[in-house]
Amino acid sequence: MKTFSPLSRLISGKYYMTPPPGSDNEIVVMVHGLIRRGINMYHLGRKINKAGYAVYVYDYATTTKGIAAHGKDFRAYLEKIACENPDSPINIVTHSMGGILTREALAAIASAAQHDAGALSLSRFKRVVMLAPPNHGSDAARRAVKLLPFTRRLIKPLPELSSHPDAYIHQVPVPQNVEIGIIAARFDFEVSRKYTFLYGAVDHTVINSDHSFIMYMPKAAELCINFLKNGHF
Repeated sequence: MKTFSPLSRLISGKYYMTPPPGSDNEIVVMVHGLIRRGINMYHLGRKINKAGYAVYVYDYATTTKGIAAHGKDFRAYLEKIACENPDSPINIVTHSMGGILTREALAAIASAAQHDAGALSLSRFKRVVMLAPPNHGSDAARRAVKLLPFTRRLIKPLPELSSHPDAYIHQVPVPQNVEIGIIAARFDFEVSRKYTFLYGAVDHTVINSDHSFIMYMPKAAELCINFLKNGHF
């Protein structure tokens, strides 16, 4: 059998952390944000793993596709994990755009289940924690697209993440019947705190962090684990 080093497995999008002995049979899928890779979720994933969860780190090339296409890919990844672990509840922890992909994927899963009794059910998914999610877009993305028009070609999701009223972000569905908790960064200059809120989320809190390093903050790890275990921060 071919073996992989942790780093090569992470970059390939197939990194997996086995749960500690005697832990509950639950899975947490980590999803990174724009212009980042799966390795950026490794530190937080290790802490969640030590708290008793099997952890998968999803890795994708963020700039190459729009949100809908990325959401379709992530849906396929979730369906694969669900198939391989038929008895395990699935949780998701996201950073930034990863939260938007999750909304896309879970809404598509719910829609498919309505039309196909054999499809993956949304009931397999338990809780979602979003770190600094641009649920209503980003003023920074809006400025970048306006001042640097070439970014539309280089970073395909960027105009879709804009806070402009016509941006695609405002069309992304909100999954129902999944507990969502949101952790915003107090010193976030990429995603304003007011844009992180989401109708239907069960909890929202703010920690002292910026946008890029929130997933490395000890407080973020503590709150993520609290929400995964208890449904509140």
